[in-house]
Amino acid sequence: METTPADASPGAGNGGLDRIARPVLIVGIVLVALCAVLLIVVIGLDAFTATVYSVGGKSINDQTPEAQALRDQYLGAKIFAIVGLVVGGLALVGSVAVMYLHRGRGKGNDDGDDLSFDELAGE
Repeated sequence: METTPADASPGAGNGGLDRIARPVLIVGIVLVALCAVLLIVVIGLDAFTATVYSVGGKSINDQTPEAQALRDQYLGAKIFAIVGLVVGGLALVGSVAVMYLHRGRGKGNDDGDDLSFDELAGE
């Protein structure tokens, strides 16, 4: 009598990391893409603001409160975008590593036989 080991099921023994690796990969890709776009837009707006401010003969690097406020205007969005890039990148790399380490597991039910259309249609 053949018995199957308890750890033959996908995700057994590793906390199910391979089961959630693909959703984490997708979330990581989306997060990195959105944060990259956000960072590009914020840097563009920041450059535009500095250009408009300097048209009047003022420098954005002055120590005046107005120049300091303009420099810090998009600071929160920049920090959020950079943190999002780091978190998304870590999620991306981590999920790819888990998928790479667990490749080939969980496919024990495949006997290698492919079905033709006629066999699937019941003809």
